[in-house]
Formats: sequence, structure tokens, C-alpha cells
Amino acid sequence: MKFTSNIFLTIAIFSSVGCGMRSAPTATQKEHWNPVNDPIRLLPRTYIFNLQQLPLSGEIPLKPWADSYWPSNEGGLATRWAVGTAGHEVTPVTLADAAELSLAEMAVLSPAEKFDVFAGDESLGLFNNEIERTHPTDGSWFGICHGWAPAALAWAEPKAIILTSASGIKVPFGSSDIKALLSLFSAEYEARGTTRMLGARCNEDLATNPSSASRPECRDVNAGAFHLVLANLLGLNHEGFVADVTRDAEVWNQPVSGFTSRKISTREGKSLGAAPTTVREVTFETTMFYGREIQPRWQASGANMAQKVYSYRVEIDISGAIVGGEWLSDNRPDFLWSMTKPELLDAPRLGSRRAIAWSKALEIYTASIAAEVEAENPIHE
Repeated sequence: MKFTSNIFLTIAIFSSVGCGMRSAPTATQKEHWNPVNDPIRLLPRTYIFNLQQLPLSGEIPLKPWADSYWPSNEGGLATRWAVGTAGHEVTPVTLADAAELSLAEMAVLSPAEKFDVFAGDESLGLFNNEIERTHPTDGSWFGICHGWAPAALAWAEPKAIILTSASGIKVPFGSSDIKALLSLFSAEYEARGTTRMLGARCNEDLATNPSSASRPECRDVNAGAFHLVLANLLGLNHEGFVADVTRDAEVWNQPVSGFTSRKISTREGKSLGAAPTTVREVTFETTMFYGREIQPRWQASGANMAQKVYSYRVEIDISGAIVGGEWLSDNRPDFLWSMTKPELLDAPRLGSRRAIAWSKALEIYTASIAAEVEAENPIHE
């Protein structure tokens, strides 16, 4: 991991992580959970672990908004998405250039260019950081979904708005332009250890190396811990979290918003490899609902939901508590995580330079949320 600086931003470069988070520690899992899979890593210390007291469904009040994961091979936030020009092919506008552009011409600029113009950054700090952070040869799945997913859960969806910079330049921000700023900020914030994570990351390509599926980090997240997270966070607390919904090397972080579980069968006794204190095993079929990415849009898009169905057993001890679990389906999430909602103006954590930059992002977002009517797209006027 390396860092670059300018007057406004210092963006962490995730050279080997792509769309996902940092690598987690390696698990040494059996069917009962180990420290990497202990649900206390993600749940509050007062969580409910008795199966009979847990709900079979739950959801958060508002579904997460959809947006791009801003692919690195297209240039991230430097991409002029309205006209399909990759960021690495863009010659960025200067502040002097921007003052001469029409509103429609301003509307086709990238989120990074619009931010730099609105912030009055003559060094084009955000645009240049995005060009350095990304590369055309990056994997197609590299991006900032690890920023989009928590941002979509944490903040209300922004509306398109036209704002005037301190120098008098009118800057049209589409909904996706503002979402991109929120996603980038969340990705940068995540890099500073504000997350809680359950499970270990599988770095193997299971399509070409199927035998690696038995590796501990490719078998978790533990099924019993998974059920406890769903029932406690979504069912009892109505709080969302993020899941890497692909089991192997690629990381696709998605905001999870709900679940429904159906009890299939109950078996007395303990199967081979189950947690030592198991006296009963219950089989579930569970549907997990999560938000999916879309292409950038001018207007607020709402949610774009998808679902996955999982089959697993949970292991119950004599007190009725879930103490472990076993996956029955090959399909399973790789790891789960959550992030404390960051404030856009968090000077102690991000430092004074970033506070200056993100105070501008806060200004843009606040104006967007306060707007009674969504701005029309100047390109179509």
C-alpha cells in the first residue's frame, strides 16, 4: 500500500485488493467457529445466540441505493461516464477552461473534474489522484465497491443538483457524481481501520483450482456465525452490513439489506466435525437480499436488488445456543463486514488536508439532500 499527496486529498492505493478490502487473517476453521469466525467480531456484545429467540426474517428500513463501483480499468472517478470516455483518455479541464464551458459541456465532465472545479483546486488534485490510483490494465473487478457498499447503507441517496462555486462557475452534479464522492470517501475511510470483519478472504480461483475449496479461508464464513449475523443485525437491530458474495479470489462487496430463512429439518445428535458441545443440528434454506451495481446515472436511481439462496446447518448446544455450523451449498459468502458510519468532516482521522477537501464533499451532499426538486440533466435540455 502506498500513498500520494496533494493540496486536498491523500488516497490510499489498493494495488492488490481491487474492488475489495485488505486481506483478512487466515482461518484454521473446523465446523465450530474459530477466532476469525467468532460472531462477536461483527455483532454487539449483547447479541442473542439462542435459536428459539431469533427471527426468521428481517430487513433495514431503506434499501441501499445503486451505483457504479467505478472500475479502476476505466479510470475510477476520472471517467467521463456521461459520454463513455475512460479517465486515462481524458485531458482534464483547468479552472480557466471550466469558466468558459456551457452547462451542458460541464455536465459531461467526470466526477473528479467537477469536484476539482467546485473546490477551486487548480492542481486538479482529485483527478490526478484517480489517474495515479487506477490503471487501464487493472482487473475488470477492481474498483471501489468496498466504498460504495457501506456508503449506500450509511447515507440517503443524493439528488442531482446544480451548484455555483466560490469563483462563480456553475457545476452540474448528477446523482452518480455525488455517490462517487461518497463511495471514494468511504473507501478511504475504511483503509484506516474503522471496520469489523467476520471470516477470512479466499484468494484462490476455485474454477481453476477446485481442490482449494477445502482450504479453511475458502470454507468460511462459518455457517452458524452467518445465521447469527443475519438474525441479530437484520432481524433484531434492522442494521445492514456488507458481504463479499463471491466465494473465491474476486471480491464483490455488496450491501446486505434483508433475509428470510426457512427451517428444513431438525436432527438430534452431532455429526462428524461439528462443534464439541453440539446436541442438535437444524438445517435452513436462507435467502439473502442485497444491492447490486448499475451504470452511473444523472438522476437518483433507487435500489437495484438481487438475492442469493444458501443451504446450511446450524449446530445447537444443550442450552439452545448456536455454537457452530456447516455449509451444505457450494454457494456462500466469503466474508462479512461493517463500518461505523464516517462523518464527511472527520478532521482528527483524516487530517486537516482531507478535512478541507471533504468539507466540500459535505457541502455538495448536504445541498443535494436539501433540494426539493432534482435538477434536470443539462445534456438533454
